[in-house]
Amino acid sequence: MLKPYERLSQFYDVDWGDFSRQYVDLINELLQERNLAQARILDLACGTGTLAICLAECSHVVHGIDNSPEMISIAKSKSIGMSRLSFDVQDMVHFDVDGKFDLITCTFDSINYIRKLRDLRKMLGRVVSVLYEGGLFIFDSNTRELYLSHSGETHKREINGQSFLQHCSYDSIRNMATTVFSFSDGTYEIHKQRPYDYNELAPLLKGAGLHVVRLFSWFEKMPYSSNTPKIFCVAEKHT
Repeated sequence: MLKPYERLSQFYDVDWGDFSRQYVDLINELLQERNLAQARILDLACGTGTLAICLAECSHVVHGIDNSPEMISIAKSKSIGMSRLSFDVQDMVHFDVDGKFDLITCTFDSINYIRKLRDLRKMLGRVVSVLYEGGLFIFDSNTRELYLSHSGETHKREINGQSFLQHCSYDSIRNMATTVFSFSDGTYEIHKQRPYDYNELAPLLKGAGLHVVRLFSWFEKMPYSSNTPKIFCVAEKHT
């Protein structure tokens, strides 16, 4: 069994890369409201660095971390020569970085990989500790609705001439989603995620000193509702 993204990292940009790019306009809109033409940004679970690179191209200074060495290796290779950008391998729960940031991002359901509430509390505590007062934390989360709607599905994917299967399941008793990527050579990756609805996230954010300033569903900023499959949250640090 492979580690998450050990093999999938090779296909990631082709099939999933566009999601991160959709964040750029939203982030720049938020920063413009605060007159931050050149913000200092931390990108948690940055993956192959697509969002971080886009933000650095907008003149922001960005540091990206991810616990997958394979993803960080790709991110570094994509950003050679970009002086406003840096990457390193770190876990998003216990990360250790220098200085403070105007904005911290955690995108594309990365927060759902944190499967224990105590670890999510630790992560939010670290976020607050390295945000400037009034700084923003923006993230998205898959809810139970999304995992329930896809449970039992199997998708055959073909990317760059290679075929693999993606099987999705959700255990409502354990509150755990499992996605298995099976490759043609017999290897496979197992990805486990925990859904977070807003009613579960709200007290954790408040307890960490984060005040929610925007909440919506998808990039079209549709209103949040109890059956929303994915929520987007913008929170501001208040101590």
